[in-house]
Amino acid sequence: MTDLEKIAYAKSFIDKLSAGIDPTDGTLIPEDDVAAKARIVGCFSYVSEVLGKLINAPNVVADLYRVPERKLTAQVLSLIECTQFPVSISAFAQRIDAALHAPKKFTAGDLNQWLIEHGYIEKLLDYKDKSYKRPTQKGIEIGIVLDQFTTIAGKTTYNIKLNQFAQRFVCEHLAEIVTFSSDRKIKLRTEIPTVSFSLTREQLSKFEYSETPLSISQFASMINLLNLDKSQTALKAADLASWLVTLGLLDVIEHNGKSYKLPTEAGKELGITVDRRQGATGEYLIALYDKNAQRFIIDNIHGLIKVV
Repeated sequence: MTDLEKIAYAKSFIDKLSAGIDPTDGTLIPEDDVAAKARIVGCFSYVSEVLGKLINAPNVVADLYRVPERKLTAQVLSLIECTQFPVSISAFAQRIDAALHAPKKFTAGDLNQWLIEHGYIEKLLDYKDKSYKRPTQKGIEIGIVLDQFTTIAGKTTYNIKLNQFAQRFVCEHLAEIVTFSSDRKIKLRTEIPTVSFSLTREQLSKFEYSETPLSISQFASMINLLNLDKSQTALKAADLASWLVTLGLLDVIEHNGKSYKLPTEAGKELGITVDRRQGATGEYLIALYDKNAQRFIIDNIHGLIKVV
């Protein structure tokens, strides 16, 4: 879970406690239980309010989890060895991390994201809807290679590696990569979509979960139906999907020249699946949300919209 997701999850428990409901099984808390005492309930309500403000003030969250500064100097660069043999991105990231020696580790994810953002690597989907990475022509030109090897079980697999030219290229752009990595972490925590849509707790409690998995558009439409105030701007499916990206449940993946927001491993565990469909212009991919995924989103949607 991301930090924001953990806060939202904790708030959902506090909300249930403040309403006199046991969050572990959904039963009513007995009147003689300590959790039902007025002063305790008041504390639950106050904590819920504070967590709600924190969720809806992403700048505060960013300050709490700001990435420590990584200092890049000539001495740091001299410590990063560029070998004549190709190395994996994770191995080279470890060399960079050891040279930076910063409180916040530099990871393969930091390097991968920069390479993807600048068009040196692309994310694709295989026939099992699992994402994998491949160097683009632009990446091949700077020395990113695809290494093929066979596992003990006889399975052929591939690994992206950096040859000596690519290693030097990364070092030459390391200041930019480090800045991009730090800015990206803060940006991901602050780019929660701004929506002017609200629901009351009573309205939200009337959401009817579907046994049939829903698309993001269907899900947003069902949420919009809960509010009878037609003067309100409707909740957009795109905003709902973007919010799920900030929670780490969806990721932007390229497939056949198109960009899709599809589930991450965390999203799949939650109950978000991928379906292949045929349209007028050919095959396309769509993310579907089962009942468990629907329930999670409704329980935590106060992180996106105002719930009063």
